[in-house]
Amino acid sequence: MEDLEYMISSILHNRFHLPSLYPYQELVIRTILEKGGLSGEQTADLAHKEQIVVLPTGSGKSVCFMLPALLLPGITIVIYPLLSLMNDQERRMAEIGAEAIILRGGQTNQEREVLWYRLENDTVKFIITNPETIKSPSVINRLKKLEISLMVIDEVHTVTQWGDVFRPAYLELGKLLKTLDPPQITAFTATASPRIISRISKILFSGRIAHIVKGDPDRPNISYRVLPSLCKIHELQMLVSYSIQLPAVVFCSSRKRCETYAWKLKERLATLPVRYYHAGLDKKERAATERWFFHAEHALLVSTSAYGMGVDKKNIRTVIHLDLSSDVESFLQESGRAGRDGNPAYSIVLVGREDSDRAKVLGNEAPYTNLLHLFEQHEVCRRKALLELMGFQNDSCSGCDVCNRKVVPAADGEEEIGRLCTRFPLRFTIESYSHLLKGSRSLRSCPSIDRQNPYFGILGTWEIEDITVAIQSMINTGRINVCKAVLFKGKLYTSGKSFSHLRRNPKV
Repeated sequence: MEDLEYMISSILHNRFHLPSLYPYQELVIRTILEKGGLSGEQTADLAHKEQIVVLPTGSGKSVCFMLPALLLPGITIVIYPLLSLMNDQERRMAEIGAEAIILRGGQTNQEREVLWYRLENDTVKFIITNPETIKSPSVINRLKKLEISLMVIDEVHTVTQWGDVFRPAYLELGKLLKTLDPPQITAFTATASPRIISRISKILFSGRIAHIVKGDPDRPNISYRVLPSLCKIHELQMLVSYSIQLPAVVFCSSRKRCETYAWKLKERLATLPVRYYHAGLDKKERAATERWFFHAEHALLVSTSAYGMGVDKKNIRTVIHLDLSSDVESFLQESGRAGRDGNPAYSIVLVGREDSDRAKVLGNEAPYTNLLHLFEQHEVCRRKALLELMGFQNDSCSGCDVCNRKVVPAADGEEEIGRLCTRFPLRFTIESYSHLLKGSRSLRSCPSIDRQNPYFGILGTWEIEDITVAIQSMINTGRINVCKAVLFKGKLYTSGKSFSHLRRNPKV
């Protein structure tokens, strides 16, 4: 045992350059080493074969399997969901002096033969792969000939979240594990509620109860903030220009929105280093973007959820959710990209009409709807509410807009638009409304008489198209109205009812 203690300590200091382990890291590492027989056969028989480890982002999950893998006699297979993550982990393994190979799609037979030769004749300690590649019969047959000591499934929450939707290979991992029958299996994730853990156990372990190591998912250095929004590109532009710290990541729900918002920011903020990232980019472009952002100190990345899972960029200061995540696990994963260095960081959620529309389609019981309600309310601590959705209790908050009494009750521009509509009823079209609020100097767009209006130019920092989007949003949600009774030359004029008490006009 003393020799084992010395070896763990030596590897920790000399390869990982860490002074000590966290208690949960030590627990996971010891369980793996015990099952591997390094503490005696009797201990190995009693140790857990299957573990699910739930630890917050930035808490050193990789050390939990990399360190014991260096001491175990055979090969460790690590299954990752994304190529970016596979490349990043290969880099990290090289930094600790460990030989690793990547098995992925698109490799030729000749390339694969070189890798198999290295595995059979070299000092390779890690195989990095993904579910689609490892389920191939030819790959399975070659793996059976190797001495496998440990199988690791990282970001294991994707088994349920992606397996049911667009990665069916994840649902076949249980069958694969039975075929290869490794001595032990350890699955890692940063966020998993009891519901997700139960589903993971069913898929991977045929319902057997795995040993659970579960740390508090709270990230106390991250402060949560919600901003209601009538026009998200305007809100994003203002945040980037005047408020947030960089580097920052902006999460969007689709590839198209990701590209659209990145290009809009490029047009409006020409000096801002901004790029977009999603799984639809070719491999070279993805890799180049990853390298660019990894080394950037002052930059913004607009991305889908394809970026960042496990990528160790420690100094991201702000994460903005332009589109809300599908569930609390995904949200905590994505917001957890910020502040991995332990320094103060911020998670900002923009909430607009499109989010409410999506919730109506999904229904009240959907995980997305529950998450949205959490961000729409202004009474309960954001941190406490997030952790309760994860099955944790939390009695203290290190930073959120509710506890700091900095809740923003109304969207930027909402009061100005509403008051103009109320004070000058039935006078403006949506187009003229936008030009007046912007303070347009064009006589065609804004006649001289309108320049005397007390609201002229009150939204001068806005783009005209953004004001139009904001007005339309207020119309669609019933906060202001349009009156068809004064339809003139194909134009709709705003009505003069109090904007804060309007009911939706079903004819609009």
